[in-house]
Amino acid sequence: MTTTKKRLPGTVLVQQESIEQATSLLEQLPEKPKEVWSLREAIELLQDSISTALDRGYSHEEIAALLADKNIKISVSSLKRYLASTKKDKSGTAGKTRRRRSTAVQKKAVTEAAAALPEVEPAASEEPAATPKKRGPRTSSTRSTTAAKTKSPRTSTKTKTTSTTSTRGRKKQA
Repeated sequence: MTTTKKRLPGTVLVQQESIEQATSLLEQLPEKPKEVWSLREAIELLQDSISTALDRGYSHEEIAALLADKNIKISVSSLKRYLASTKKDKSGTAGKTRRRRSTAVQKKAVTEAAAALPEVEPAASEEPAATPKKRGPRTSSTRSTTAAKTKSPRTSTKTKTTSTTSTRGRKKQA
């Protein structure tokens, strides 16, 4: 027994010949000229003219006003932003805000700079500079021990500091 697919009552069937005819018709259509552009596309098309006007001494505000007279309503901030984005697109750096050197280039530059400097031998009495220790986040226990270790210039060496806990926000107990 052969089974057939059941189709929904609203299903439309199209023959192969109709598909081929539609394909040839659509491929032969001439290109339709675009009549409406987005604001971003319009500024991209006008970018060279706007740059020329800026070079001639016109401000972004004046250019935005001139464009508004021609029914291209754009704010000054949008005009600046669109011009900056079209410049990035043309220069090929779209999406990048900064160009960073690779570490290999940096290492090479450092070694070349070090080689160019005259060598100075350290004196025998000089000690190499100590490298600073990395410090973690300070907690209340580190504050109290750090405060107890440091000497205040107001206290003499004879006076002892008895309080090692922080009294911030509360009264000292005697």
